Amino acid sequence: NLGGVCFKEDLCVWESIGSLCVTFIFLISGLKLKTDAIKKAFSSWVVILVGIASILFITPLLGFAIVKIDYGISEFAIGLAIFFAMPTTLSSGPILVGQAKGNVALALLLTVSTNILGIFISPLFITAIISIYQRGLNSGSDDVDISLDPVPMIVKLVFTILVPLIVGKLLQNITVIRTVVKKRGTELKLLSSLLLAIVPWMKISSSADSFKNVDARSFFLMWLTGIIVHFIYLAGNFAVSRYLLKLDQPEEAALVIVCSQKTLPVAITILEFLPTEVVGAPGLVAIPMIMSHLMQILIDAVIASRLASKANPELESDSGSDDQDAGALNDVEETQSASSGAAEQDMAYRLSGREAGVGESGIEQASEPLTASPHSEADPEAPPRPSNAGSFETVAI
Repeated sequence: NLGGVCFKEDLCVWESIGSLCVTFIFLISGLKLKTDAIKKAFSSWVVILVGIASILFITPLLGFAIVKIDYGISEFAIGLAIFFAMPTTLSSGPILVGQAKGNVALALLLTVSTNILGIFISPLFITAIISIYQRGLNSGSDDVDISLDPVPMIVKLVFTILVPLIVGKLLQNITVIRTVVKKRGTELKLLSSLLLAIVPWMKISSSADSFKNVDARSFFLMWLTGIIVHFIYLAGNFAVSRYLLKLDQPEEAALVIVCSQKTLPVAITILEFLPTEVVGAPGLVAIPMIMSHLMQILIDAVIASRLASKANPELESDSGSDDQDAGALNDVEETQSASSGAAEQDMAYRLSGREAGVGESGIEQASEPLTASPHSEADPEAPPRPSNAGSFETVAI
């Protein structure tokens, strides 16, 4: 642990630089939290309850099966199990929902509510999962204490996550701070990303010596498990939203994406509070968390793009109709040009016939209006009578 005396005192909430970084991450999240949009989603209370149940109670159940898988490296199993027992992501979920033309207000409500409730619920799942994990490691031993009290973990999560989030939200009421947050939104986002990168980096670095025990087979199985579990989450949430709840596309996108993702900062924070003699090398435990988090973002980015294209199918049809309209307009212009040219040729032919004294009745009748000008002798300043060429052009248009 780094940071001096503070991290060595029992009264200090922050046990390391990593937990302090997580506190600043949630403080920044509170500064940028927009609750006005969340209020709009309270009308969809059935969807909210289903989403909370999926994120906090249903999806974590797979952790009890994952923790029993033999990857060759026991830390991979407990890392995946802890990660999949977490609430949903803090920022990537709502962002991807927005890209998918989904209900962002619903996504924000599920994100905030599950991350707050997860402070009290996730440690209970983690305690049960670790108990099963230790029984598997010490199946032949009867004198191993596998008890893990979740209460201290909940208290630390409250001060590390919930309190900074509330403080950040309250600071929005100060005009100066609110103005700075609006002007420096990009810088705050980059700072939050930097802190998020520092936390797992420190965990991995603390167990660098253990990496020599990682083989390609164990790493591949861990990586493949993370992908398969995420697709199971996506399929289950899609089936519930499409066939059980029969949601519209915006709500369906929000429920499927948000309920299928898991947050990395909370997982790393809980890992900070777990003793190494219980979970093993922290760096090895963090590897499956990081890999699963990255893969779910990449997969859901592709899904969000597909959902966005399906949400606006008229764009492609509009593009096709525009091409057809442009082609039709070109045809009209060509017809106008051809008609005008034909009219000019016809008029020239009739004029030449009149000058030559052609006596055909058709040409005589057609040529008479060209010479009949009642204004020419009576009123020289009167506007000239429109020619038949003009009438031909009008008809052509």
